[in-house]
Amino acid sequence: MLVLRGVIGAIILFLGRELNFLFAAGMAALVALRLTPKLPATLPNWSDYAFMAGVAILAAWVVISNEKVGYYVSGFFAGGYVLMEWFEPGILTFPILPFFVGSVIGAVIIGVFTEWALIVISSLIGAIYVTTLFRLSQTAETLVAGGLFVIGAIIQVILMRMQKE
Repeated sequence: MLVLRGVIGAIILFLGRELNFLFAAGMAALVALRLTPKLPATLPNWSDYAFMAGVAILAAWVVISNEKVGYYVSGFFAGGYVLMEWFEPGILTFPILPFFVGSVIGAVIIGVFTEWALIVISSLIGAIYVTTLFRLSQTAETLVAGGLFVIGAIIQVILMRMQKE
């Protein structure tokens, strides 16, 4: 699971704007993971994974089918997840108020500023995911995350400029 988290973090870090559907699916799966304790206990063990995959596939499908609505969906899940992690980091609970406040803020930011906001937010989330793979001091983790954020954002901007030319 740790390797998969690192791979997804690296993909989001460097290709978040390019693979917006994957970014939305990853954020939706992480939100769904926080919702799994709310599922009925009588369901089989695999139902948690099926629920997470279903929510992720639904989010990816929305992004693929309508790009403009996809920006709002990406922002909705990313903003909600970030604020949930801010208030209750690493715990499988679902704080409703932080999720909805973060979701609205994220949807508005990415929906209005589209590609540029997606570059910034996906680079930030990807950098945080990659740095959590290593055991570093707080200062070193912040410096590595900042460096990865800058590198990821620059790579995404270069890819965007190459596509537009």
